[in-house]
Amino acid sequence: MIGFELVPDVGVPAGCGAPTCLPEPAGPAAPPPAGRLVRDLRSGLQVRLTEAAGRARAAVAGEIDLDCAPLLERVLRESLRGAPGGLDVDLLGVDFLDCSGLNVLLRVRADAVEAGLSMKVTGMSPVVRRVLELTGSAALFA
Repeated sequence: MIGFELVPDVGVPAGCGAPTCLPEPAGPAAPPPAGRLVRDLRSGLQVRLTEAAGRARAAVAGEIDLDCAPLLERVLRESLRGAPGGLDVDLLGVDFLDCSGLNVLLRVRADAVEAGLSMKVTGMSPVVRRVLELTGSAALFA
């Protein structure tokens, strides 16, 4: 069984130093986007889910590996199902991406194509960019 937590998106207490807390934004504090936050309790992976104009957005932070890939896949697939405009995935906060994480992205993209929807990666950390470029899959998510 995968341990995960669905957190109402009401912000994070200031000064929270635990590894499961979100980092405080730099500069003036802006209200967090309305949505949900899903956290994998074992790996610390976080997925912030929002929606605008029928398009879902998933901002992922942490490490994507074999341990948390099933949770990420389930979250992305559910987000895609509920978004008639498609899915944008922001991977700027991803520190590590292995082949199981890449396979999650490819399978969810295949689901999107099959449903006639688009799935785009809107932001990539250097780690993610390197994996997608080395595998020749970067163009699939543009």
